Amino acid sequence: MNQDSPLSLLLKEPGRSALMSDVDGTLCRIVDRPEKAKVPVKAKHSLELLSQDLGLVACVTGRPARVARRMVGADSITYFGNHGLELLEPGSDGPTMVLEGEQVDRAARFVASHDSPHWVTAKIRVEDKGPIQALHWRGAGERTEALVRTIAEQAHAAGLVTHWGRKVLELRPPDMEGKAGAVEALLTDSGLTTVVFAGDDQTDLDAVKRLRTMQGKGQIDELLIVAVDSDEGPPELMEVADFVVGGSDDWIDMIATLAA
Repeated sequence: MNQDSPLSLLLKEPGRSALMSDVDGTLCRIVDRPEKAKVPVKAKHSLELLSQDLGLVACVTGRPARVARRMVGADSITYFGNHGLELLEPGSDGPTMVLEGEQVDRAARFVASHDSPHWVTAKIRVEDKGPIQALHWRGAGERTEALVRTIAEQAHAAGLVTHWGRKVLELRPPDMEGKAGAVEALLTDSGLTTVVFAGDDQTDLDAVKRLRTMQGKGQIDELLIVAVDSDEGPPELMEVADFVVGGSDDWIDMIATLAA
C-alpha cells in the first residue's frame, strides 16, 4: 500500500484502522435514475485490496445492503445499508436487520395508503427500501417538490421521520439513528482507533458529527473526514471536512493510490 497517499494514516497500524465510504455520490456519480448508478471496477478492486490489510473496510449507505454489495461488487468488505438498518458482513448471505415488528413496514404501509395517480403524473418515483421508503423527483419541477413537501407533512403526522437528501425524501421509522448509529455500531468495542470516512450528503454529515463526538470522548485516536463536493450537498460538510475532493472519481483515485 502507498505511504504517500493522503490516507496513509491508515497504514500506521493497519489492523486497527477503518476505511468507511458512502456509495452514491461518493463511490459513484449521482444519476437521474438510482437503479442506473454504477460503481467503477477500479473502486471494487481497490476496496478488495485494502480489506486484506485494514481492520475494517465498509460502505455505509442509504441503499439496501444487498443492493450496495451488488453495486460495489466487493464481497470482502462490510456493508451497513438502509442508513444503519441492515448490516451485511463479509461471507454472509443476507443482512442482519436492526428493526423488528411493526416498525419494519410502517413506512411501506403509509406509502400504500397515500400513493395516488397524482404521484405518477408529478414524476415521483417510489423506491422500496423495506423499512425506508424513498420518494425521488430528480428531473421534475417545483410543483412536484411542493407535492413532496405535502407528503412529508402527512408522513410526519403519521409518526414517520422525514429525511431530505439530494432530490429525495426518505420516510423512515421513528427512533432510527441513521448513518450516525451505523458508524458507532461498527466501531464500538472493535479495537479500531484510526478512521477515514468519506461522504457527500446530509446523512454523511450525521455520521461525521457522531465520529467527531466519539473522537472527543477518546473512542477514536485519529480521524480524517473526506467530503465529496456537490452543489446539492450540505455546505457544513465541506466546512468540517479535513479534505475536500471535486467528485467521486477523485475519491476513487485516493483509494486506488492507497491500495497501489
